[in-house]
Amino acid sequence: MNTRFLQVFKNKQTTIEFLKSIAVGLASNAVDFLLTAVFLYAYGHEYYNGFLGVFTGAMRGGIEYSPPFSVYITATVIGFISAVFVNFILSSLFVFKYGNVGKNKRGFIKFVIFSAIGLGITSLGSWIGYDVMGGNIWVVKLIVQLIVFVYNFITRRLFVFNAELVRDEENTITL
Repeated sequence: MNTRFLQVFKNKQTTIEFLKSIAVGLASNAVDFLLTAVFLYAYGHEYYNGFLGVFTGAMRGGIEYSPPFSVYITATVIGFISAVFVNFILSSLFVFKYGNVGKNKRGFIKFVIFSAIGLGITSLGSWIGYDVMGGNIWVVKLIVQLIVFVYNFITRRLFVFNAELVRDEENTITL
């Protein structure tokens, strides 16, 4: 692991950014979980005992139901993409001291590319945890999101919202 990255945690600003990133990650995950649940419920509402049944596993008539993998992945992608937009806005405005560095077209494109890689990690981890290993949808989702959170913080801190990057005033996105 890059020791230079670990040394930045000695810096108070980086620690504050990391803690703010956790708060933004929680908000983004709330969006992700909610939209994932809405999609799963919309597809399989006849199986769940109300909307909260998506989270608790409560099924109508006690009949066990597991959504098809394609439905689960689609729901995951919808939640993830929505969370990326929420995360970009909050990261630019709230998390990173140099949030303006990433608030340009180039920064947004890098943010989306790194998020797409995160989506790949999320999809692969979801497939392995849910379909291959038979894990609980929500436990798998939580574990995968923790892994992707660490990846996201590192890539955003080093490659998107890094003060050493050149600022492009002409292409800055106004939020």
